Amino acid sequence: MDGAGSSNAPLASRIWSQEHQIAFAQATGDVNPMHMDGQAARRTLAGGQAVHGVHAALWALDACADAYPLARLSALQMRFERFVLVGDCSALVVHEADAGQMRLSLVVDGVRVATIQAVLGGERPRAQPVAAAVAAIPSGPVAVAPGTIGSATGAFRLPGAAAIAALAPRLARAIGPARVAALGGLSTLVGMFVPGLHSILSKIDVTFTDEADGSSLAYTVKRFQPMLQSVTTQASGPGLDARVESFVRPRPVEQESWADLAALVSPGEFADVSALIVGGGRGLGAATAKLLAAGGGAVCITYASGASEAEAVAREIRDGGGRCQVVRCAAAQPVGPQFESLAMRPSQLYHFATPRIFRQKRAPFEPACFEEMMRVYNYAFYDLSLFCLERRDRLAAFYPSTTAIDEAPRDTLEYVMAKTAGETLATTLARTIPNLQIVIERLPRVKTDQTATIFPVPAAPPGALMLPIIRRLSSEA
Repeated sequence: MDGAGSSNAPLASRIWSQEHQIAFAQATGDVNPMHMDGQAARRTLAGGQAVHGVHAALWALDACADAYPLARLSALQMRFERFVLVGDCSALVVHEADAGQMRLSLVVDGVRVATIQAVLGGERPRAQPVAAAVAAIPSGPVAVAPGTIGSATGAFRLPGAAAIAALAPRLARAIGPARVAALGGLSTLVGMFVPGLHSILSKIDVTFTDEADGSSLAYTVKRFQPMLQSVTTQASGPGLDARVESFVRPRPVEQESWADLAALVSPGEFADVSALIVGGGRGLGAATAKLLAAGGGAVCITYASGASEAEAVAREIRDGGGRCQVVRCAAAQPVGPQFESLAMRPSQLYHFATPRIFRQKRAPFEPACFEEMMRVYNYAFYDLSLFCLERRDRLAAFYPSTTAIDEAPRDTLEYVMAKTAGETLATTLARTIPNLQIVIERLPRVKTDQTATIFPVPAAPPGALMLPIIRRLSSEA
């Protein structure tokens, strides 16, 4: 064949940036917040701002277009196995290439994140005309009700091909700008229409057709499986037909309200408590802050990056008549300077700070991941305990451990090791430091954004889990 053959050495690499995200979103109209809003993306399964899967695939094909005869493309199979995040460096590897096919993969830190199978030289079937009424791409993704996904059908107008052709110019020369625009439209279909706002792209099978005419993409959902939250959609656009597989991802977990949690405690129950709650913007920390404040306690909640979330919790507490201060605290930085504005002398410390627990790993044990876990779960807890004791002669602290120590779930070795070390640290501190009382509890899986999964898994509500612990800590102090 007229090309570079096959090799397992990377053909190209790219570090994905915010500029790449913006360019693809402008070219396709896919502005799903999982791709565009770093704060919102933290609350999805990706755990951060995810690169559009179709963008990564188009970049890979474009990188191959000079070395391989992509003008003869007749079919593509694209499988998106793991998230690629903004800041990741993806490498393109060509595994097989001959006159009739080629097989590519995208790799991040040694882990395969996507595969592409290309068929070269096959017959292109006749294109079918788009019959549905054509709509404009909305300014924001549609939040499709689960009950209507199975009957979803429609068509939308594709943006002009020039912008996306500029992102993959060599591929556009090989297969035509209209086909590249249609491929980009498959990302828009999933991210903006069906499943829309709460979506994850899984697979795309493309058959290239003989004519690349038109400027719209039509779609019909062929199957929705509620138990698996999987969606199969058939799509047709300029120069292609496609079968698209996607999932409905979990929605961000709704925080328990001040009103609901206040109903669980007695007025004045925690009036003598002043609590520093590290990681108080969401989940366990937010529920603990609301329970304590509803019982008359003064609380200070911290955040590392979610300022708006922490401020929303504080505002809810203050609107309910409670007292709450907000302070930014990063586990990697010295404690003292970060708390210069702290208005209280804490009598209680709750340590809910956490990095991402469920990760895309490249090896059974990753030292860098373990060190990050140790810094957050151990070094920071030690420093915070000493800091609080410098401001007050007695402290009651809560160290949240995990039942994962007993269960040993897959891919969380570093987390389990760090929490095991944390239990030892907390026990030793309580035994050796006067006036420091520490309660250690192995908590079950809690209903938070971190623990969300596509397939439902039992998880405890944070408030009901924390109230007995708060009462124990307050009564023993």
